[in-house]
Amino acid sequence: MYSHRSDLQAVTISKMWRVIRENKTFASYVYKAKTKSAVRQKSSGKVLAIRREDASVWERRAPLAPFHVKQLTKEGVKVLVQPSNRRAYPMQAYINAGAIIQEDISESPVIIGVKQVPIDALLPNKTYCFFSHTIKAQETNMPMLDSILERNIRLIDYEKLVDSKGQRVVAFGKYAGVAGMINILHGLGLRLLALGHHTPFMHIGPAHNYRNSGMARQTVRDSGYEIALGMMPRSIGPLTFVFTGSGNVSQGAQEVFQELPYEYVNPTDLPQVAEHGSMNKVYGTVVSRDDHFRRKDGGGFDAEEYEAHPERYYSNFAKK
Repeated sequence: MYSHRSDLQAVTISKMWRVIRENKTFASYVYKAKTKSAVRQKSSGKVLAIRREDASVWERRAPLAPFHVKQLTKEGVKVLVQPSNRRAYPMQAYINAGAIIQEDISESPVIIGVKQVPIDALLPNKTYCFFSHTIKAQETNMPMLDSILERNIRLIDYEKLVDSKGQRVVAFGKYAGVAGMINILHGLGLRLLALGHHTPFMHIGPAHNYRNSGMARQTVRDSGYEIALGMMPRSIGPLTFVFTGSGNVSQGAQEVFQELPYEYVNPTDLPQVAEHGSMNKVYGTVVSRDDHFRRKDGGGFDAEEYEAHPERYYSNFAKK
């Protein structure tokens, strides 16, 4: 399931151009080596490279669409694109936009992508733009961050790009929730089957099997029809889906959920639903921070205090 538009289009061409021209970061958060050699050398030409995504065989996204590349090449930027037959955009579209398809992108001072870059592929003394998933000190990606520092690489993380009001300009959209929910329903069908239960969810395939979201939603609706007819095995009991928060991902996931016969309930009603819920529909509940965060010294949730002093709170999410 992939949109014709890249989910990184919020990174405007003007901002990308500024990085190439001035060799300065446009992010509010950068990692850079704390050495004298951290001062960047100016590029002799205007060159930008789009790397091939290799974090997953299913990854088809690209940081820039051919439309954006055409704008850059018209402004005199040399755009290098690593070849890939998995991208949502065909290589010919980039060629038509004026890009050069080649494996070696070491000529470019700025290299952009979507997902994390394998450590062995990190080129020293470059500026990289991608989702590093290191902002929250994710342990898995700390070795990559160490290598970035050791190789004098400037990292511009899309997660920290903000506008004049401090709002993120690149973030997950609803389609992340749509694709994720389809995969969850597919995985749930397989899991229940492994436990000995054949359910209508077995008809739902993984998101990448569908040409567009409409086809996937129709499959979910078909499964929902069987649920409404009472074809869910009673041995598993009523099913409840919990959505955390009300952001883009949650909204997208709930759109798919609502293709099933459904009913929303309050989190406090979940024990009753588990005991007496209907097998002809599924249940959903939306959990917000005040539903599970509690002060360590007692008392309810205060959003302003939590933002300023999160250490004063604990979550009982897993126990409720």
